[in-house]
Amino acid sequence: MKKTILFFLLCTLGINYSYSQDFPNLKHVKLNKKSNYRGTETLVLKVTDYLFATPIDKKNTSRTEAGQFLIKWMNGTPDYTFLLEDKEVDFFNTDSDLILIYMAGFTKYTLENPTIKDQKALILGTMQLILPYLNKQNSKKSWSTKLWQLNEANQKGELEEYLYH
Repeated sequence: MKKTILFFLLCTLGINYSYSQDFPNLKHVKLNKKSNYRGTETLVLKVTDYLFATPIDKKNTSRTEAGQFLIKWMNGTPDYTFLLEDKEVDFFNTDSDLILIYMAGFTKYTLENPTIKDQKALILGTMQLILPYLNKQNSKKSWSTKLWQLNEANQKGELEEYLYH
């Protein structure tokens, strides 16, 4: 019996420890001048990975902190320009959590594919990255009709046609 309790205690501690490792420490990162942004891409990718690894939850303060950091980085980095077009943002119906995951996906896709400069290709790659994540979420109450249609087109392999034709 003691071995069983010890085993579950160790498993629980291990899960909590590994979960906390996924969230990078952002408190030491100062983004108060342009030179502070250089060399932070690896950290930014860890932040986007964290956002994709955690479910949407307004009560998760670490997720909120990660989102705030990402938005600050996107707005201030001198090395990248992120154009959020109304057409793409409209899919998310002003839901801040959905827009955040779109921004995280856009950032992740841009940083992982530095040779892609075409805006349509970036958006297509971003949508292919975020839609499977969104599909796994428990609550889809805030999904707009357009987002449901976008998701359906992605599942049918018709995403590019839906977006651009």
